Amino acid sequence: MPPLETTLCREVVLPSGWTPYAVTGDTAGTLWMTVLTPPGLARFTPAETPVGGEAGSSFRHECLPRSDGHPMLLAVASDGALWCTRTDDRLSRRDASGDHTVIDLAPGSAPYGIAAAPDGGVWFTAPGLNQIGRIVTASGDLTMLDLPVPEARAAMLTVDGAGRPWVALNAASALAYVNDGAVRIVELPAGRAPAAPVGIAASPAGIWYADIAGGCVGRVDPSGSVEKISFTDAACRPHAVAADTDGGCWVTLWGSAQLAQIAADGDVTLHQLPGREPHGLWIEDGLVWVVMETGSLNAVKKGWNT
Repeated sequence: MPPLETTLCREVVLPSGWTPYAVTGDTAGTLWMTVLTPPGLARFTPAETPVGGEAGSSFRHECLPRSDGHPMLLAVASDGALWCTRTDDRLSRRDASGDHTVIDLAPGSAPYGIAAAPDGGVWFTAPGLNQIGRIVTASGDLTMLDLPVPEARAAMLTVDGAGRPWVALNAASALAYVNDGAVRIVELPAGRAPAAPVGIAASPAGIWYADIAGGCVGRVDPSGSVEKISFTDAACRPHAVAADTDGGCWVTLWGSAQLAQIAADGDVTLHQLPGREPHGLWIEDGLVWVVMETGSLNAVKKGWNT
């Protein structure tokens, strides 16, 4: 049984009725969230937020233009723009001045995962069409690539240090990446069940993924070998993963309301979270922020238990 820690550095409660889903941060120190209810974006500055309790006045909600659905995942591009995927077959881009641009995708695209590309644009997944896409901001060009596995159900997406996108194929027990315009497949080992990756994150140590069905986290190292670390609770439901600067990673465990810390040597520490259904997470200097779908943000201080 890995060590279980119960002390949190900080809990921030969102306004009543808000349902956050994903979180990221920009270079100005602002945190951004997608909010399922009421649909839109939320932003706040942690330094201006009181410790514990209700903090509704610290949040600013922005509705998305031309929205017939809900925002899902977020990415901050290299030019500082904030992008999000939407359930209404659209992408949204918010520039630093607050102006929004809406990109219409093909009907049924169902975009979900998104990650910044080196050119200021983004890569995104379109599981409804079994594709991944790329937008170049400067030209507005949109490129769509077919996945070589039928009904792969592309989930989250990341971009490695070489600029290559990697995507978790939830229904294909695999990861995919793009190299020289071709989509390559990396098959994942089964555990308690066939692998069903959702979260994915690139690091110099390799590509981390969260296997929601197998109750484990894995890493594809630069040589292509796959290492798998299983959690004791088979029903913990790993969801999102973020790479740490020390060579390890952090994983939200949706089924057990925990945050898992995986050290570079594979040691696991579990942090019990208040609330239920942790989804997205974001790492900044010294803190890991976790979005709870029950209406709060929790911050765990990195290394506080050592």
